[in-house]
Amino acid sequence: MKDTEGRARGLFNCLPLRSTRDLCLPYFPEYNSFMKSRFLMLLLLAPMAWAQGAPDMASAPHYRQLLVNDQVRVFALALKPMERTMARHNHNFLAVALVDSDVVMWPEGESDIVDFHFNKGDVRFYPGGRALGLRNDRTSEYRNVTIEFLDPKVTNYGYQAYSGGWEYGPASISPPVDPHARFMNTLLLGAASVSDVQLLSRDPLPPPEKPSAELLIPVTDIDLKAGEYERIRKSSGDVVWIPAGRKSTFLNATADPARFIVVLFTTPARD
Repeated sequence: MKDTEGRARGLFNCLPLRSTRDLCLPYFPEYNSFMKSRFLMLLLLAPMAWAQGAPDMASAPHYRQLLVNDQVRVFALALKPMERTMARHNHNFLAVALVDSDVVMWPEGESDIVDFHFNKGDVRFYPGGRALGLRNDRTSEYRNVTIEFLDPKVTNYGYQAYSGGWEYGPASISPPVDPHARFMNTLLLGAASVSDVQLLSRDPLPPPEKPSAELLIPVTDIDLKAGEYERIRKSSGDVVWIPAGRKSTFLNATADPARFIVVLFTTPARD
């Protein structure tokens, strides 16, 4: 009888109670070890499984397509608190932050633990070829506009004058020195350039020096006018495609600063 009780206690964790019987819980060393290893493996593989099945932005959760042509695909991304998404990026792309925010970002197959801070108007360039996940752990909404470049010549890889060699260059635009003044800061990306522009009241936006298509993304609400008949009036997060050949000079028609991003394409669109 004692041998039987001993074997039983070897298979159970017995907790003494204030009664005539003990409370015994199942205890199988080999089984518990096996289940722990399986559980840890599932935790490790879960992010990879999510990434490998990542959809294109056109069908990924929380992305909304705004524009598509032979140069770009443009999407709005909005993540409410505790929402997440992952999308596949086959081409190089640019993200424009529309609000001050913090968001967790991770490439496919890596840990989802690194938090990034973005100021309103921040511009970041990313290489394509991998899926990218985002998760909003904050109490406010995260919003950006994502521009995917269909031309592989839009890249930050090239000859860098500061080093005298071919390598990857800057991938972001420096913040303005004075956020209340007029400014224009530019990031060169090979076959395109990206400018962070702020116009004060009645400040001009002249046409490009060479005929080039333009993509305009308002960071603030904007109202730009050229003469009596040309007007660009858009809200933050909208997009405007301006075909090559603009000759008009737009003016900020409001009393408030107008901030927007301009992507200038130095190679013509394909017919």
